[in-house]
Amino acid sequence: MHILDYSDLSRYSSIILKIPDMDNNQSLNNTNISLAITEISLSLNARFWILLLFDIPSVACACFVLFCILVDRKLRSSIKNHALVIILLLGIGSQLIDVPFYLNFVVHSSVIPAKPSTCLLWWFVNIGMYDGGVIFMAWTAFERHIIVFHEHWISTRKRRIIIHYFPMLFLILYIFIYYIYAIYYFPCENTYDYTLPVCSGPPCYEYDPIMSMSDWIVNIALPTFLEALLSLAFMFRVLWQKHRSHLPIHWRKHRKMTIQLMSLSSLNVAFNIPLSIINIAYFCGLSYDIGAEATQYFTFLCYFVIFLFPFICLASISGVKKKFYERILRRRRLLIERFTVTVKPENFSLQTTMRR
Repeated sequence: MHILDYSDLSRYSSIILKIPDMDNNQSLNNTNISLAITEISLSLNARFWILLLFDIPSVACACFVLFCILVDRKLRSSIKNHALVIILLLGIGSQLIDVPFYLNFVVHSSVIPAKPSTCLLWWFVNIGMYDGGVIFMAWTAFERHIIVFHEHWISTRKRRIIIHYFPMLFLILYIFIYYIYAIYYFPCENTYDYTLPVCSGPPCYEYDPIMSMSDWIVNIALPTFLEALLSLAFMFRVLWQKHRSHLPIHWRKHRKMTIQLMSLSSLNVAFNIPLSIINIAYFCGLSYDIGAEATQYFTFLCYFVIFLFPFICLASISGVKKKFYERILRRRRLLIERFTVTVKPENFSLQTTMRR
């Protein structure tokens, strides 16, 4: 997920452009140039303030949610919150590294500090952590089916280790090992242009047909569509179970979980799925000039998946929401009441004393 400017290419478009014809470098370069010319009309200054104004409250919200979950034993031990914690941590990595790097580029019109290590770190956070969040959002949608419809699978400690903890540990190791190898150790030579955002585009591993294809299918397209399908399937199973049993579903027990999942799915549908659909159309032969500007816009808007996710957690996790009302809103109300003076006219009288 890249924010692009001028000749920088979007992550998704660059992958698609490299796959069809790796032997025809001249054709690829021409296609890259034609796509790069299509830049969103939103100015750099506007993008700067949009990112800054959304990033600061989102980071504060993410830290507050993490603090509440990690401090409260009940919230910390609830398995439905574990994947959310990982997604929040991955998002904070993007918010504290990726976004500041881009804001710094806007201010200085170049990558600061102008070193290969800066570009490698920026690529790892921009690509690896964002895609890791997409993968864990798909896992969250899948795990909701287990928690609600197959609760006996995680009824014992041994089952929780096998069904819950081991898959999450595997996904974490896979994400970090894959992207550390791909960005830092894959046998290819990177090109750095410090006068362009994200050092001019994708790392060199994305020019390899096997790596780029596997990365796009396994780490981007498949998790994106799986999350949407699993979320819809979850709603269908809830309604079908109610209809088949003719019994009232435990809505109060699963309401917040369902609303949370559908909210996350809405983010996915709004921002990630359009990019995947456009790239599938490119695979099927759609001209790269069609939808290039839309791809740039959706790529920029992908940052809002990271920005809005903490607020969804805040609103949907009951323990966190309660603490927010108690520690933030109630304290603010008490402070306002403390410094508010109520003046009632009947409590005062005007007396005039005349002395001769």
